[in-house]
Amino acid sequence: MNLIDPKKALNKIEGVVETKSYLNKLKLIKNLYTKGSNTAGEMCNEVGISLPTVNSLLGDLMQSGEVIKHGRAESQGGRKPDLYKLAEGSFYVIAVDINKFRTRICIYNSANHAVTEIETLKLSLNNEKETFERICQFILNHKNKSGLPDEKIIAVGISMPGLIDAVNGINHTYLKFGKKSFVENLEARLERKVFLENDARAMTLAEFKFGHNDQYKNVLGIFVGWGIGLGILIDGKIYQGASGFAGEFSHSPIFESSDITCACGKKGCLESVASGTAIVRKAKEAILNDPDSILARLAKDNQGEIEPFLVVDAALAGDQRAITILSEAGLDLGRGISILIQILNPELIIIGGAVAEARQYLITPIQQALNVYSMAKARENTELSLYKLGKEVGLLGGVAVVNEKIFEEVIQ
Repeated sequence: MNLIDPKKALNKIEGVVETKSYLNKLKLIKNLYTKGSNTAGEMCNEVGISLPTVNSLLGDLMQSGEVIKHGRAESQGGRKPDLYKLAEGSFYVIAVDINKFRTRICIYNSANHAVTEIETLKLSLNNEKETFERICQFILNHKNKSGLPDEKIIAVGISMPGLIDAVNGINHTYLKFGKKSFVENLEARLERKVFLENDARAMTLAEFKFGHNDQYKNVLGIFVGWGIGLGILIDGKIYQGASGFAGEFSHSPIFESSDITCACGKKGCLESVASGTAIVRKAKEAILNDPDSILARLAKDNQGEIEPFLVVDAALAGDQRAITILSEAGLDLGRGISILIQILNPELIIIGGAVAEARQYLITPIQQALNVYSMAKARENTELSLYKLGKEVGLLGGVAVVNEKIFEEVIQ
């Protein structure tokens, strides 16, 4: 069954019955990809296809190898119904996690398990065509080295920073050149459907789908790396806003007394005091004041490059200056989060990203700030949690975007 380009496959199908059968099979595959496993009865209700048709189509999909039986579900009275799921090799998705200075890639199967080793490309984001070409070649090389059947690799999911209009596939901040959108340019080179999303939104979606098992419906994901990203889930759906720019929490001018100019050009932004960029700036000052510290030694071992993870490592090793830097960032971040609590009243706030690896050195001051700046009643039903997917969250963000949007164009 052609899953790479359903539109092209539909154009080749003759007859109303055959077309409807193909579309219904896509609906079942989408349902199983999203849910993990399901019974024929539940699929009938959720997809809107009659039970006899569902059973017939599942038989076809098992014969062609896309679907397998997966034990039995709990009985609702009577015989336990069969559970179905996608065969792990039914198709594959390329996940690409792009940040300001590194691009990572991995291929995942239809059960959302990694099937290749993660590769990393050091590359600074900008608007140069050469940068775009290097990313394309990096993706193509990884795909070719995987040894997976080309026709089974059906889509590419990309998580990256910037002002992103996911609906139209445009990144208004990075890799914007020529007349075509970023996604149009990528699809032309990769010959695959490409799904793009802002990194914070993608990672929040990944935590929701794969980390917290849909336990909560109203969720905020705050990811602290070089910048500060915010993903908003309302009733289980990513909120993108009118133009796709919802979640620019990082550039909220909360700290009027700050004289530091943010990357956006304004002063007083949360990013200028609590992001990985701010943490690195303070770390450089700390190293000048104490060149024999743990932080200074780690920086020297890293060829003099100071990155957010280095400050975290120093704190975890007991460096007091690094602990103080992270604590100050946590207090400022918590002050910003308190505003979100009072506006959005979420059930869950997930704290993730490279800086979140500091764990208690970041989470404790955030909680302290919430106790000071947010109303007790507003926060009493809000849980604060560290992210569960760890360093794989950006890649799984790309997978989550594909999981959410695959086949939408043809089955809606």
